[in-house]
Amino acid sequence: MALHPASSEVLLAAAGGGYIISKDCRKRARKNAVIQIQQQKKFAFAVRFLKYVKQVVDLGYSRINAGGATGYNMAISYIVQNCVKGMHPNFEIDYSSVVFCTKGKLSLPETITKELDGMNLKMTWSVESNIYSSATNKVELLIYQPGLGCYQIAPDGITRGDGGMEIELDTWYKGDTVHVYMFLSTSSSWVKKE
Repeated sequence: MALHPASSEVLLAAAGGGYIISKDCRKRARKNAVIQIQQQKKFAFAVRFLKYVKQVVDLGYSRINAGGATGYNMAISYIVQNCVKGMHPNFEIDYSSVVFCTKGKLSLPETITKELDGMNLKMTWSVESNIYSSATNKVELLIYQPGLGCYQIAPDGITRGDGGMEIELDTWYKGDTVHVYMFLSTSSSWVKKE
């Protein structure tokens, strides 16, 4: 039920036992500028790219703006500004610029190798420890297949000290290019997945 007051400047609607007050919906006098439409489409493209890895980017970007925007919102902003290339409707992601986790103090292993045998991806890495790394650092592996927009996340419990992992790729990856992203987190920031 909607009630329109005499001023017709606000809309009062009853919904779910409460009231919602909002501006009256009117047609805009001017159309959006082309640049506004481009930015809206670019934003929507970035949202579609990240929507299935919200939990990952929430953790990965959480320390940028503590108490402010969510990690997911910060990741969307980064992707829009740095990774979405081209003009609507021909947007593309620059996969080499994608970052799912902001740069922290943890150092990546000095040596990382990957080998594909059929649908089995084998990754190995050096296990050196220093002031910015520990054998207990959690290894996060994210695999993305752009053709279908599918993500696969490596199983929990893999650490830097393990020196490697094997993951069976889902069958829909067969014959397509995939992008593999690796990042580390400290044991104190581990997130329990349900």
